[in-house]
Amino acid sequence: MNAPASVAADLPFAIDATGLGKAYQPQANSAARLRSALLRREVPGDSFWALRDVSLQVPKGESLGIIGCNGAGKSTLLQLVCGTVTPTTGTVNVTGRVAALLELGAGFNADFSGRDNVLLNGPLLGLGRQQLVEKMDSIIEFSGIGRFIDQPVKTYSSGMFVRLAFSLAISVDPDILVIDEALSVGDGGFARKSFDRILAMKQCGTTIVFCSHALYQVEAFCDRVMWLDQGRIRALGAPHAVVREYTLFLAGDAAPAAPALAAPAAAPAGDGVRASTPGHARITRVVTSVDGKPSKHLTISPGEGRLRMTIEFESDPALPAPTAGMTFELANTMILSTVVSLTDGVALMRDEQGRGTATIEFERPALRKGDYYIGAYLGNENAMHLYTEAPRIALLSVADTRPEPGLVDLPHSWTVAPGHSG
Repeated sequence: MNAPASVAADLPFAIDATGLGKAYQPQANSAARLRSALLRREVPGDSFWALRDVSLQVPKGESLGIIGCNGAGKSTLLQLVCGTVTPTTGTVNVTGRVAALLELGAGFNADFSGRDNVLLNGPLLGLGRQQLVEKMDSIIEFSGIGRFIDQPVKTYSSGMFVRLAFSLAISVDPDILVIDEALSVGDGGFARKSFDRILAMKQCGTTIVFCSHALYQVEAFCDRVMWLDQGRIRALGAPHAVVREYTLFLAGDAAPAAPALAAPAAAPAGDGVRASTPGHARITRVVTSVDGKPSKHLTISPGEGRLRMTIEFESDPALPAPTAGMTFELANTMILSTVVSLTDGVALMRDEQGRGTATIEFERPALRKGDYYIGAYLGNENAMHLYTEAPRIALLSVADTRPEPGLVDLPHSWTVAPGHSG
């Protein structure tokens, strides 16, 4: 439920949930369905509980991340916050106007024009017709639909459809923004544009609830993180602590995954290199090598050799230079280590066309025996928005005859003496 406008400003919490639970009865008989309808909520009985006993308070202006495995109850919680489903137990009070980036464009009619869909769906977001008329030009401009706004939506590409739906969703100037899975939507330049808009809303004090499997973005973007597991809160607190606990849980539970080892397509050579999509950046080629020998299947001995990755990229020269990163991943998908140009204080350089190269080198890496999957990615200037990635682009095998367990050799020294030290 929403708090009355007269008291909304006095309430400290944008979201206040107590004992929140949601049960579903997929095979309920007609009598059970009638009781549920009369009581206006699901009757527990022999039910599946998607969410159980969740109590949560989100202060105004906070960005809360929600993580968890598939089926943990994340989407159910988002729907309860948005008011699209009713709780079976407990209460949830939401103060302020909510905009949801869940199923963008779910209410659009394919036979109607983009303009008509904005006018029809705007009231569902709390906008009156006059407000929609006043905002129409800015919605169209942000979406980049242009003259196609008066064409039937069924003629739109998937990118056009998402751009229009996103532009409408954020036009309500929400107090609370609910995001499922992506801080940016669409592709190319619009993905960057949508990310910048969400980041600006965060900086202006919009309360944000962000549900995602992208743990790096969750940790970098959010003030607090909640881990849901089988419908219950498993952990809630500082992002680094909760993400670390969840990562360790995944590492112990995940089955080994096969490497992709698929390099991104290389750009044409010479003067034929095309300009990057406006507002975007992309990796054009990645080369990995050991001791100068390029390969996607690399072999090295502990504390020996020189490991190198070269990332070639192109970007919109009108934007700030991107950041580059390299990951070392274990077979169970746990990230062993990440190297990021921004964190290391390295600024990427580009030519006038926005093209550049970044090389990361490891002299005698201290890795121990095992297989490590290497990936590369390209992000925006603050490394929070991911332009493109090349996951598991190479396999690094470390051959070690020593029997001692471990993944790395830590720098150390010994001091020995006869007897006990006094």
